[in-house]
Amino acid sequence: MERSKGCLSLLLLAAVVASLVAGSSAGIYHIVGAGKGWQMAPNKTYYGDWARTRNISVGDKLMFLYRSGVYNIVEVPSRELFDGCSMRNITNRYQNGPTIIELIPPAGPRYYFCGVGKHCEEGQKLKIYVAPFAPSRTQNDDQAEDADDDGDVMSGGSPAPAAVPLLALAACLLPLPLLLM
Repeated sequence: MERSKGCLSLLLLAAVVASLVAGSSAGIYHIVGAGKGWQMAPNKTYYGDWARTRNISVGDKLMFLYRSGVYNIVEVPSRELFDGCSMRNITNRYQNGPTIIELIPPAGPRYYFCGVGKHCEEGQKLKIYVAPFAPSRTQNDDQAEDADDDGDVMSGGSPAPAAVPLLALAACLLPLPLLLM
């Protein structure tokens, strides 16, 4: 009887873990510029420095926090247009802040800048590389990042830790029919 109570407890734990894993592919929300948001940069490398500290993947979302009418977001398809702050061949333009951009396939470089005045020339521009899939992460790493106020917010758990309770559940349930006889 003790063993069946333990198995029921393990079954409940596995159900909770499985529900957490179900949302694990939702990606990460990256708050562009972290606490500063999307505004005039304090220096020309501010957003590039921010991007270098991120692992950004397909399925993640960029959150641009800005005031409509004061700033906007222009997306261009090439590094040349980005480097020149050129409005010639715009892929997308977002004018109503805040803006959330879901990073859909294909993977590769993405180029964003503010098209208002000389904001781009002054450093309000973001170049990122979008990886095809997220690097392996643990739930403890995610919690530590949230505590660091780095501008990333997890929207799901990591499937790796879920495997242990599920394997334990399987081992527990295998002999269960023998106990019922």
